[in-house]
Amino acid sequence: MPEAITSVQAEQPGENGNSLPKRPLLELIDISKEFDVRDNGRRATLSAVNEVSLKVRTGRTLGIVGESGCGKSTLARVIVGLHAASSGEMLFENRQIETTGRRPRKIVEQMQMVFQDPSSALNPRATVGESIGFPLRVQGASKKEIDARVKQVITDVGLPASYVGNYPHQLSGGQRQRVNIARALALQPKLVVLDEAVSALDKSIQAQVLNLLADLQRDYQLTYVFISHDLNVVEYISDEVAVMYLGQVVEEGSAKALYENPRHPYTQLLLSSIPTLDPAQSNRDEPIGAGDSEIPSPISPPSGCRFRTRCPFVMDICSEVLPPRVEAAPEHIVACHLYSEGAERNDGAVAAAAS
Repeated sequence: MPEAITSVQAEQPGENGNSLPKRPLLELIDISKEFDVRDNGRRATLSAVNEVSLKVRTGRTLGIVGESGCGKSTLARVIVGLHAASSGEMLFENRQIETTGRRPRKIVEQMQMVFQDPSSALNPRATVGESIGFPLRVQGASKKEIDARVKQVITDVGLPASYVGNYPHQLSGGQRQRVNIARALALQPKLVVLDEAVSALDKSIQAQVLNLLADLQRDYQLTYVFISHDLNVVEYISDEVAVMYLGQVVEEGSAKALYENPRHPYTQLLLSSIPTLDPAQSNRDEPIGAGDSEIPSPISPPSGCRFRTRCPFVMDICSEVLPPRVEAAPEHIVACHLYSEGAERNDGAVAAAAS
């Protein structure tokens, strides 16, 4: 079971004034994923995801951010069942589901995914209608049901119904991604995992697709897990945000709280790297950092806190003990010894990390 959080917070009202659901749609409990690899000709274990525990609330969007190689996409594939988890539990609508083997068809239908590259995600030999209707055909739907559903979802994603006969090469990148979104909606899922779903698109097209996703979430009553390296996009679309570093979640909370008051030194590093055109912010402090500038290898991660080799506030305990999950503020969880009780620390460092 996951580590206890230092003060359990009662349910808080959401940003729109409504109380958050007591039970999340999806809950991950100590999910880990390891791969057997070769390192300099020798067998080794790559720890891609390490004991990740997260909750995805019904009707909301959980954004997951982090550097390349932090395990975001691997976690996404574990959620939808494309990768079997090495260990851990997963609850969907408060029911335990299979994480290490094949899942029931009903669960597969309710959890769909939109991939990063809209071109490679589509069969170039299949028409738009065939691609969208394929999941329905696999589930045994009749031709009449498939045709009706395909026309409905293609219209809902903003494409003309006449596009059902087109092939992927006849569409633009934004149109192809709309087809991928339509295919994900064909089975009427409850959860959609979007893995870098707008990163391959032009900025103007990104905005259109993000607005489309917001409309679809409302109309279809969807819950999203939105994975991206683009911090501005994640802030725009997410209700809650989780920050991953080297396979672990180091901070999580509401998007507003996390972006306005990041607590973990790694989150501060990420947010300080966001480019700005505002002259008033052009003289802000340089991004924090100490020690190694490169992310360590997931084959041999650092002991204790995995961020300690780059952290300016590193302490002796950081190399010895894995940081506990601490509630640094209401609904704001941080895995950092700067906030753990009993750690010998510099109070000035705590203030600097919280500022």
